[in-house]
Amino acid sequence: MTQRMLFIGYCLFAIIISYIPLIGLPFIYLATIFHEMSHALTALITGGQVVEFSLAINGSGHVLSRGGSSFLIAISGYLGVSIWAALLFQAGTRNTLARVTIGALIALFSMALILWVNNMMTALILAAVIGLLILILVKTNAKLMTYLSRFIAILVLFNAIKSPLYLIDGRAVGDGAMLANITFIPEIVWVVLWCVTGLSVLYYLYQSLSKER
Repeated sequence: MTQRMLFIGYCLFAIIISYIPLIGLPFIYLATIFHEMSHALTALITGGQVVEFSLAINGSGHVLSRGGSSFLIAISGYLGVSIWAALLFQAGTRNTLARVTIGALIALFSMALILWVNNMMTALILAAVIGLLILILVKTNAKLMTYLSRFIAILVLFNAIKSPLYLIDGRAVGDGAMLANITFIPEIVWVVLWCVTGLSVLYYLYQSLSKER
């Protein structure tokens, strides 16, 4: 089976899983963690500080920060999910690289749990995702690790493409509304930008497989 056929298989399976709530929920949490982590890291990089890192049982979340670039912090969430997914997918080219990447995510999420979490629900969700990643790292053999890291990446990327659409609800809340207030560019423009970015990353990853044996 060629790498491109596998890629299409990942995509089809990801669509199926998205309609099975109990199975798909951990990956929704993972995508949300990537989203909020992108906000948090951007706040730190631009000179701000993270006040609160919060996750909800329905798969939503938020980061409260002080200082930093409001524009970059707001735009980084949905963009960040696509970037994290691309990095995780590319890490799946080698077992060792995939393991190092999963290990780095465990360390990063653990840091967030220790430094920024101040409510029980977030702690439980974050601990559960960390536990799942540890289980994957410890119990998965070399060949399966490469497949699994790429499949998880596609699940996360599909979330990055779909999630911005939930902002089109007329409530004017969330990252798109914040960017609209900062730039005076309508929220729908940012939603389209994030969706197109996710689709572009998906296309790029598919095209990159043509060079693989």
